[in-house]
Formats: sequence, C-alpha cells, structure tokens
Amino acid sequence: MIDYFDELIVGSFENKIQAFSHPSKWAFIRITHKRLLNGLYYGEQAYNYQLNRPYRQFVLEPIVEHGKIRIINHDVADKQIFINGRDLNQLTRARMRKREGCDVILERVGDDFVGGLTGCNCMVDWKGKDTYLQNEIKLTKDFYYVKDLGYDAEDHKQLWGSKHGPFEFRRMPN
Repeated sequence: MIDYFDELIVGSFENKIQAFSHPSKWAFIRITHKRLLNGLYYGEQAYNYQLNRPYRQFVLEPIVEHGKIRIINHDVADKQIFINGRDLNQLTRARMRKREGCDVILERVGDDFVGGLTGCNCMVDWKGKDTYLQNEIKLTKDFYYVKDLGYDAEDHKQLWGSKHGPFEFRRMPN
C-alpha cells in the first residue's frame, strides 16, 4: 500500500487550468513532494509566481494502520535551508516538529486514495486568530484534489479556505 501511495504522492502538482479558468476564485499554486531516504516526504506549497518563497514547507510521514494510511504531519525548522528541495540530507528529525491533531487518514478506493482531516484539533494561526483545519483529499494517478477549510476555534464559523470546492492540482511531467 505504501509503495502505491509513494507512486501517487511523489512529484509536482499545479492547478494552472483551474486558476486560469477562474482567476477570481483560484490562486495559481504548485505543490511538490520529494521522497526522503527514511520513508518520509518533504513538501512545499507556493504561489506559482513565488516558487522561491513557499508559504508552506512540511514533512509527511505515512504509516499503514488498520488497512488505511495515516499521514503524520510535521512542521520544518530552518525552512530557508530547504527551499526548492535543497540540502534535504540535512532535514533530520531534530528539525521536525509533529503537528498535533493534524493527522490525515486516507483510504484506498480503487486506484485512488480518499480521506482527509476531521475534528477540531489541528490548530492554525490565521491573522492572529486561533482556527482549526479540516480538509478533504483525493489523490489519483493524475490529480491531487484538496479542499482545506479553516474554522474559528470559538464560534466554528469558516474563516478561510475554499468556498468554491476543491483545488484541482494536476500532476506535472517529470
């Protein structure tokens, strides 16, 4: 199961068609996942016009659990060292911090992985306000669909994230 997940997750994805079709609704974003030697994946998310300034850098740690994949999310310290996947041999466990409450559960459905993050425990600071993340994910051979939603930790109203459905990231050629 992990080998097939690896096949689908490694690479670069962009939502160019979606962003160009509806520029008022969708930013043009690129996501990259690179395989690390220890079964982990380094990832970046960046606006296409700022690829050298990713707004998110992370490490994914997939484990098989009860026939599903649990992805443990880690923040990265010293982020500037690793921009564009540079010097990943220096990305040790000491430079990672587990994001408590932010594990994603994916289930294999046919040739795809489907799932996400539910609950109110994955905290994200948004403009100085405590919010929690929920998301829906579908990973296919050619696409990576992601719908991230951020809710106010006090009144549970959506403050950020998609109001128009999932981002539609298409796999880019190697």
